[in-house]
Amino acid sequence: MSAADSKVRAEAAAELVTGGERSLPAVRALMASDDEQVRLAGFEIAYRIGPPAVGMLAEFLRDDRVAQRRLAIDFLIDLAPDTESIQPALHRALRDPDESVARDAARALGALGPKAAPSVPALVDALGSDEELVRLYAAEALASVGPRAASAVDALIALLRDPAPGVRWAACEGLAGIGPAAARAVPRLIDALKDDSLYVRICAAGALGHIGPEAKPAVAALTAAAL
Repeated sequence: MSAADSKVRAEAAAELVTGGERSLPAVRALMASDDEQVRLAGFEIAYRIGPPAVGMLAEFLRDDRVAQRRLAIDFLIDLAPDTESIQPALHRALRDPDESVARDAARALGALGPKAAPSVPALVDALGSDEELVRLYAAEALASVGPRAASAVDALIALLRDPAPGVRWAACEGLAGIGPAAARAVPRLIDALKDDSLYVRICAAGALGHIGPEAKPAVAALTAAAL
């Protein structure tokens, strides 16, 4: 991968990809290289190999170098749903001291949709992060999980008072994804119809719609908001 000739590098990469699982030891060596260009090539080859490389990429989420962890989580986002088995590793990444790693761990879980149901407790914990984008993407991941994230309702209700508008609308999306099981959020969603942010107001209305008949107490507030 350090050859000067780009054609030679491309041919070597293609051969490793074709080798699939057999190539993983060689690809791992590339990913651990001290040469940035070689490392990046190794990660790209692992991504092209696909599902057989998921476990190896997850191992790099524990790497001491933040650049390695960022590369690993970035590629893992796009390998869903084959990342279902590495949810425990993604839970640890949600607590990564680097914001971008933690944020993208939430995105990787969100990419699993309902298959990320076992990750709901970890995502609820992430809603308490000091980092705005981690809270936002954790709420969006819970929206992707859908009704199976019902245990997150109270945490999402609390997030409707977050100082960041983006986090508040993500909380509305989370509640919308959960649907009727989020009925106890109705009073707070009615309050959110008066939020300073237009998008929060829109998302609050959408959440009430997804809750359905249990949101009947919101009819008057929804009517007023539409005027």
